Formats: sequence, structure tokens, C-alpha cells
Amino acid sequence: MSVEKQCVSVVTLLHGESQFIPLIKDNFRRLLETQTLELVVVDDGPVSLISEFSDLDNCLYFHLDDSEKTKFGEQIMEGYKQPNKGPLQYQALIKTLPNGFKRDYGCGMSSHPYIFHMNADCVYNPKSVDRKCRFAKRVSAECVYTDTTLAYDIYNRKLYKTISPHKIYESTLFHTREFWKRRGFQWSDVEMEGKYFHHDNGIDRKLDNYYDVVQLLSVHNLNKYNPVEVTVNGLDIKVPELAHEIHIQTHPFVKTIRDIYNKTDVQILGIESEFLKNISEENWTVTNRTGKWKQTKLAKEIKQTSDSFNVLLYGSKHPAWDLFEHIAFDLIFLETRHNWEQMSGIIIGCKKHSYIYVNGVFVRKEYLEGSDLKE
Repeated sequence: MSVEKQCVSVVTLLHGESQFIPLIKDNFRRLLETQTLELVVVDDGPVSLISEFSDLDNCLYFHLDDSEKTKFGEQIMEGYKQPNKGPLQYQALIKTLPNGFKRDYGCGMSSHPYIFHMNADCVYNPKSVDRKCRFAKRVSAECVYTDTTLAYDIYNRKLYKTISPHKIYESTLFHTREFWKRRGFQWSDVEMEGKYFHHDNGIDRKLDNYYDVVQLLSVHNLNKYNPVEVTVNGLDIKVPELAHEIHIQTHPFVKTIRDIYNKTDVQILGIESEFLKNISEENWTVTNRTGKWKQTKLAKEIKQTSDSFNVLLYGSKHPAWDLFEHIAFDLIFLETRHNWEQMSGIIIGCKKHSYIYVNGVFVRKEYLEGSDLKE
């Protein structure tokens, strides 16, 4: 593999997040300084954003509309052999395709012999692809990835480090076309699709230069990472001012509820929720429990208000032990990481109701499998 100006396809996934497009284009143009690239964007958002990429000559933009999402979704569901189809049912509910399918689609539509996966919400060092090319040649690897990246909170402008519990971040994945052809991405992988893709599929190597990628943190993804504050000595880490101009117009929680419940009435309970203080929807009935409460009385007090809440937003720093045995929530969002592991264990360990965790949301299995799914 020559290290001089490799032809690399850069695959980026979107679900209509137009606010990240300026960052995508800025990253791509800076990466062009060291490599010959094409940008392949796969977007299954509600509307086509092709006009946003019209100023890039070497860009292929693919918008998967509702009919294609339905067609591909049915194919994925039919080919899925595992008994638990909850994650796929949830993806259908929020009208998006699994990341595994979209990555595979992007690789299939690309044309260059090498493929790099550039996440929309990351900042990349201009030399990151070049370094991966050189490293792959040096160790004779067909696939290169990193399990650690920097992370940057765009609100308080602090730098962190984040380590993947699955030993790989898709935002760092670089591989040859031949490596992809052997197996490809698994279409049913809703998330963590890189874990299956690279394992036992050829010569793959981890690259430890975590400073090539900076994952941006904001309300759109805070629950997906466990960042640890870090001081970087001797490295010039530049986060462009463009990152601070990103504005999340619709909070992911709001979008999820809109997608799932459409225009039907929604009963929402907050336990010391910060989100609900700033959210107002005409068709939402909101109760936000604030102030001190006793664990032994919480469920009883809430049931006196209503025992048919659809959604729970939990923002308390203290755990609630038996709330989930008494009230069957469709969806549960944990707003704080102060007791994340403890609360996750309590929810998953609920004996009366069964929950699965998908993309930052706990979803009740009976709700997914029942006849009350909203069209």
C-alpha cells in the first residue's frame, strides 16, 4: 500500500441532522489536504438534504425515503434470526434504519479501494486518514481502528477522554474494500456495528493515537458516553469555532416522542427532570416531581396522580428502587450519570416489566410487541 495520496471513500451517516453539515464539510475539506477522497453520505432523515452538499464536487449523497426505509426495514427484520427483535422494532418505531445497514449501504455505494468512517458529530485532525494509511502499511493491516477518543463539551468548552466499552469507535474505523467485501456490516446492528465488523475478519489492528478524533458532546448524545476530564500536555488540540456554532434545534427527547406518538396524547412523568422545565407541547400532559421524596412513598404518591404514564424522564441523583414494579412506562430516559449504573440495573432487573436498552432509551418489551404501537 503506497502512502502517497491514497484514494479513500469517506462514509458518513445522517438521520436528518442538518446542524452538523457545516462540520462534515469542514472536516472533509481539511482531510483532502493529505488524501484523494470522495464523501459518501447516507441519510434516512425525513427530508432530502442534497442541496446542502451541492458545493462539493466529489460527494455522493443518498437519501433513503419512507418507502425505502419500509422496504429495507422489512428485509432486515425477515433476515434476523435472533428471538429478541426489540431493537429492530424500536428502530422501525422511530423511523430510522440500523447503523449497520446504513454503513454497509455507504460502503457499497463508494468507489475507492479504502474506506474511512467519519461521524457527523466529530472533529478530525487533517492528518488522521493519512496516519491510518501509514500505520496500516507498516503493520500490514487491512482494518485499523481506535478504542479511545478525545471528547469536547461544546457548552463548557472542556476536553475529556472517552473509552469505548466495546473496544472500538466507529468514528475511527478505516479498512480496505476487500476487508469489507468478506462479510460487511451486519444489517441488524442498531449500534456498536464496528464490534462485529472487524472481529475475526482478517488482519485488524488498534491504533492508539486517540487525539486524531474529538467527539463533540451536547444534549444530542450525552448519555452515550462516559467522559473523563483530561489534561493534554504537549499536544495542540484545536476544536474549530465552527463546533460552537452548532445549535440543536430539537432536543433528541422531543424528536423521539414526536416520532413514536405522532399527534396522540402523551402522559409524561419527570422525577426532578431538567429537560421538562424547558419543554412545552400541546399534546403532552406533563407532571414533574420535584423536591425531596422518600423511596418508600414515591410510587404511591405518583400513582395518586396517575398510573398510566407513557414516558419517564429521570433526573434525580438518588435511585428509585420499586417505582418500575408499580408503573409500566413505555420509555425511560435517564438524564444524569450520577447513578447511571445503579439505575440501569434497577430498570433492567425489574421483575414485573421487561425493558431493553436501545440508543440511550429503555423501552418496555411488552409495549414494542403489543398492539398499542402508534402508526
